[in-house]
Amino acid sequence: MSKVLDQQTSCLSQYAGGASSDHNASTRLAQKNLVFSLADEQYGIPLSSVKEVIGLVKVTPIPHVPPYFKGLINLRGRIISVIDLRSKLGLEEKAYEPKKTSIIISDVNALTIGSIVDDVNEVVGFDEAQIERDLDISHSIGRDYITGVAKAKGNLVLLLDIHKVLDPDDLEIIGHHVSFSSQQNNNEG
Repeated sequence: MSKVLDQQTSCLSQYAGGASSDHNASTRLAQKNLVFSLADEQYGIPLSSVKEVIGLVKVTPIPHVPPYFKGLINLRGRIISVIDLRSKLGLEEKAYEPKKTSIIISDVNALTIGSIVDDVNEVVGFDEAQIERDLDISHSIGRDYITGVAKAKGNLVLLLDIHKVLDPDDLEIIGHHVSFSSQQNNNEG
């Protein structure tokens, strides 16, 4: 695991622990976000939807699924579906870099999903003044996926609603494969 990933995991643990006791800090910050890279752009998802960040591990492919659904991983005995977020968002595919590419583990509508991203950058708290929510977007990424754009350190961060990135049909496919894999594992044991 890269040094940056280790630092992000440390930050994630620190921020996921609970709410700030400083009332002023909680009113200034809209929400903490995990910022990551895809295709040389920065994206953010609410830290509250992130369970953990892991380095790239072997993904077992599943036949007859959409191209963005990369397969399943075994994370400490739990079978988790993995999607390639770059592919799901319609961005150009690229080879994974073992020391940078990460998997963000999130809870999405009662399923635990792993999302492959190019690199995990940092945890950032944006205040409302930094976020533009009224957007006129005509981009390949669906408008519903983007909740706003944050201005941070001279860069723009597209804020994603990870719950909307996967539509109900996607979740049904993923849920079916996870339950099928779990049943196979139980039958073998």
